[in-house]
Amino acid sequence: MSKSIELTDLVINTMHIDYVRQCINVDFVMVDVDGKVWDRKEAIFWVTLPEEPKDNWFLLPPTYFPTLLSLQSDADAALTSVYLV
Repeated sequence: MSKSIELTDLVINTMHIDYVRQCINVDFVMVDVDGKVWDRKEAIFWVTLPEEPKDNWFLLPPTYFPTLLSLQSDADAALTSVYLV
């Protein structure tokens, strides 16, 4: 039995910035017209694509690099001020 599905939305559940691996892991679901989850997937956005990339790997636009570095610096500063007082 088959079901015809009309995708109407893609919902991002989580985004995890991995500074060590230099990538962003995005967990998302696709929902149908009734709001029911049709599929759950993960995409990985890399600063530099590894050799032999997988289908769900994408190159992160270079314009995002300063924002990511700024987020890391801001998080480091905030955590340092809270925990190393």
